[in-house]
Amino acid sequence: MNLTPIFLTLWWVFFAGVGSGVGVLVAGDGSGDLRSLLEFKKGIEVDPLGKVLNSWNRSGADPEKCPRGWHGVVCDESELSVVAIVLDRLGLEGELKFNTLLGLKMLRNLSLAGNSFTGRLVPVMGSMSSLEVLDLSGNRFYGPIPARISELWNLNYVNLSNNNLKGGFPGGFHNLQQLKTLDLHSNEISGDFGTLLSEFRNVDYVDLSHNKFYGGISAGKENVSSLANTVQYVNLSYNDLSGGFFDDESIVLFRNLQVLDLGNNQIRGELPSFGSLPNLQVLNLRNNQLYGSIPKGLLESSMPLTELDLSGNGFTGKLLAALDRVI
Repeated sequence: MNLTPIFLTLWWVFFAGVGSGVGVLVAGDGSGDLRSLLEFKKGIEVDPLGKVLNSWNRSGADPEKCPRGWHGVVCDESELSVVAIVLDRLGLEGELKFNTLLGLKMLRNLSLAGNSFTGRLVPVMGSMSSLEVLDLSGNRFYGPIPARISELWNLNYVNLSNNNLKGGFPGGFHNLQQLKTLDLHSNEISGDFGTLLSEFRNVDYVDLSHNKFYGGISAGKENVSSLANTVQYVNLSYNDLSGGFFDDESIVLFRNLQVLDLGNNQIRGELPSFGSLPNLQVLNLRNNQLYGSIPKGLLESSMPLTELDLSGNGFTGKLLAALDRVI
């Protein structure tokens, strides 16, 4: 994954001549990083491959530098600071304490996907201001998403899917101007999606499926424009959405949209004319409460549809001739 570059904080260095030598005072070193990693390691109880427990050892590690030989630890070019921890799919288990990572002032990527970690996402995570990538998917983390996650202004990728997270969707996501991917699917997160629409800015990929979001999607164009300008993938299936569909003025704004999945909700009413969505490839509206005729703009326009699922609704009219183009 290409990470958005950030400017690293320059360490102040003071040089003073002492006799014939030169004294050097450095305001930061790797000793805090080493301590943080060792504290974080204490939460790992099971490591079937021995990748972490066997390599994350104080012996042989320079306390003033980033431990570059430790599995999954990535150091910066100066070898002073940890910039990434990547421990995906190692079968690790344990209850993690995220406050142990606060000492990693330059950490940009925290990726623990596909393990069996448990624990809460604590509010102090909002102090990890250098984070750009946060991937905790496929674990057993529980509790609410802390509101202070919206203080991580450098985030461009967030994946908390397939956990046991509950509670309301935190506000303030409009502060995350760099965020491109938001994947929260398969949790028990709730919130009024109608009020969330205006929270998403510059996002390319949104997957909130298999949660407990409610409310309608029939917001006016002024509320969807910030999302519609950039988003390519939207999956809101298997929630409790209701109300009407996007209206004519709103749907045409989604000119970059490639996938729209709203299946298995309670969205009702008639569909808009759609017009031309030049990039739409997948449209899934199955198992809702939609009715009326299928818009000609959907079936006869220049949209490059490869998958269309309108089953489980109450549409009427003759479809076969129009569907020949899609099948």
